[in-house]
Amino acid sequence: MAGGLAVRKNFLFITFFEIRIFSIQGFLLTKWRSWILLNDSWSSKWWYSTVHIVTVTVGAGVLSLPTVMAYFGWALGTMLLVGFLILSLMCYWQLIQMHETEHGHRFDRYHELGQHILGRHLGFWLIAPLQAIAQVGIDTVYIIAGANSLEHVYSLFDKCKELDVHKCKGINLTYWMILFMGVQLLLSQLPHFQSITWVSFIAAVTAIGSALSSGSAASAPTQCFQNVGHGYPQGSEAHLAFGIFTSLGKLAFAAAAGHNIALEIQATIPSTTRHPSKRAMWRGILVAYLVVAFCYLPVALVGYKVYGDETRDLCSGLDNVLLRLRNPKPMIVLADLMVFIHLCGSYQVLAMPLFSNFETLVERMFKFEANLKHRMIMRSIYVVLTLMLAAAFPFFGDLEAFFGGFAIIPTTYVIPSVLWHLSRKPEPLSPPWIANLLCISFGIAVMATSTIGGLRNLIMKRRELEFFQ
Repeated sequence: MAGGLAVRKNFLFITFFEIRIFSIQGFLLTKWRSWILLNDSWSSKWWYSTVHIVTVTVGAGVLSLPTVMAYFGWALGTMLLVGFLILSLMCYWQLIQMHETEHGHRFDRYHELGQHILGRHLGFWLIAPLQAIAQVGIDTVYIIAGANSLEHVYSLFDKCKELDVHKCKGINLTYWMILFMGVQLLLSQLPHFQSITWVSFIAAVTAIGSALSSGSAASAPTQCFQNVGHGYPQGSEAHLAFGIFTSLGKLAFAAAAGHNIALEIQATIPSTTRHPSKRAMWRGILVAYLVVAFCYLPVALVGYKVYGDETRDLCSGLDNVLLRLRNPKPMIVLADLMVFIHLCGSYQVLAMPLFSNFETLVERMFKFEANLKHRMIMRSIYVVLTLMLAAAFPFFGDLEAFFGGFAIIPTTYVIPSVLWHLSRKPEPLSPPWIANLLCISFGIAVMATSTIGGLRNLIMKRRELEFFQ
């Protein structure tokens, strides 16, 4: 009797334990399903969009702005920088207005909006590949920039560098990239935009801090940059033309990284008839671009004032103005570490929509429900692939220009304006009609020139190095 009672108790305990396990598994699976799908049931605030846009916009591109100014001069360089920021704001406004229809249907992904206006197949294949290329390209550039920052910090304390001993070999840049990758392997397991808000907030704060620190450090130039000039560039016509083409791509990269994920960010903001999501999103964008202008203009103007034409020569051979500096050492170390922390967050903000799109596509193709194991495998593969691309082409400025022209400009200036033109149909020759066509024409011209300039420089520099060195 006692034995039977013990067996019964054990059976009940095992049954209860199994039920608890299945309940936990069911809960995790339900949560996983909510992680994959973007929806309008989330409760993001307007300042969430500010944080995300500042994080992805005030990126590594700000550190190459003095080089851009050196190719265009004070007047034209400032006009182009402000003009790119204004055009970016206009295209943000167009995307925000098109996010939701009058009947309340929301386009939570960029390609869904394209499919609604251009058709199912054309809308997908025109937007989705370019959006993915832009996100992969930006993340690749961020790996290079983050590794450069860590390497620069190390070089500041390397005695061999101080003594200028050529036989002393430092740590290869690829190893610093692997360190950056290790951080991304951990952060990439966070499920969705809401879960990385704290990461994005830290990245946004450090972005502002790195821009201000870089501007402050740049005000104390080294002997390499004494008695600089501020004239227009000299040299062969071909060299100057490709330099200008590349600079346009850098400007596009710096001013317009967030449009690729604007609809995905807006999808996390609740929308009602009384409080549509476009109002909260637009408020967040305006605040974000005030912060962007506050960060960009000082770095561009102070950096060009201090270094002038020298940013174009081979005195240091670097596009990142921060990497040219060695004193004051505490300020430079602080700026480099802030850049690294910021880029860790920026990488995830850009990668998160790509993860969601890819995981949804894999589920539909192979007819299965993804779980935590699948997420770890797929996202880790993405991080490793971007690392391999960065190690193969460790050229920060030229990759910045190439991806800026090839993928970022079309998805930022051209496609939003085309979609808005086709959906809203402005009256011919009206101010919106003219402004929209000018934006499209300008975007196509800059896309072609910057892509050519960046690709040409990549080919030339790739010949000088061995693979993954």
